[in-house]
Amino acid sequence: MTQSILIIGSGPGIGQAIAQKFGVQGWQVILAARNQANLDGLVSELTGAGIDAHALVVDATDPAALRAAIAEADRIAGGLSAVHFNAAIVRQQDLFSMSDDEVTGDLAINVAGGLHAIRAAAVQFGERGGTILVTGGGLAIAPHESYASLGIGKAGLRNGVQALVDPLAAKGIRIAMVTVSTLVSPGSAEAVDVADRFWQLATDETAPWEVTYPEPDRSIELTLIAKLVARPEYSDVLGNELRKLVAPTSAEAGSIDYLVHRDNDDPNVWILYETWRSRADLDAHFEQPYTRALMERFPELLAREMELTFASKSSPAR
Repeated sequence: MTQSILIIGSGPGIGQAIAQKFGVQGWQVILAARNQANLDGLVSELTGAGIDAHALVVDATDPAALRAAIAEADRIAGGLSAVHFNAAIVRQQDLFSMSDDEVTGDLAINVAGGLHAIRAAAVQFGERGGTILVTGGGLAIAPHESYASLGIGKAGLRNGVQALVDPLAAKGIRIAMVTVSTLVSPGSAEAVDVADRFWQLATDETAPWEVTYPEPDRSIELTLIAKLVARPEYSDVLGNELRKLVAPTSAEAGSIDYLVHRDNDDPNVWILYETWRSRADLDAHFEQPYTRALMERFPELLAREMELTFASKSSPAR
């Protein structure tokens, strides 16, 4: 059976590049967007290149329309293999200068549209299984006030995708996303690279649920091992306070690992094993209010000064 993909939010840029990537690999491509004229142009270009392409007009803010479009794409394909949610309102504007309608309208696509598409795709796939792909954004983990609605939308979608990885896998459905942390212009090398990442997620069952583009520079990652020796009467108190830092620290954009350990031989010794994207990210962590609040209590809680060991990943021998 021919593989097939429905791309919701098809347009120049990522959507077009994905259609071309999957199409030249022999997949049937079904494009969905609000603008019929734009869709017709894309379909004409794809079919001219020998790709089996079709178009569906759909408003991503309408849950019923999304369900109907996915069902129709499933009928056209004779059983969809993948559904890709790529729709978004990209607005460069801070939250307080946006109108009520702009806030509501943007989130109706950037968050609700994605969640409705995921729900509808999962129902359509049913027991036969399938793949759900989502276009994420770097603003989800490194927000900027000038892109308020887009950042909130990408963060919400990332949260939803991550939460659904295991439950959907139990039903034979794979869900994954590419977190795009750069601008992508139509016809650009970046668009081709992002399409390649989506191809990997759609065809490699061993791929992770999230791939970041461009890939971070791992050569500047920093590992910190912190040894804290508590006063005996405060040993459990220190451990509880350290564990309270795990959730907010792990949510920091530059945090890769933040693990709390207790010495097996000396219960007064606590060890933090941290990995950070860069030294600047670690420095930013030290300035967080929750970090500063605990460090201010160290003279009371610790028997001696904290011991810090900094390490960087060693390159393989040649």
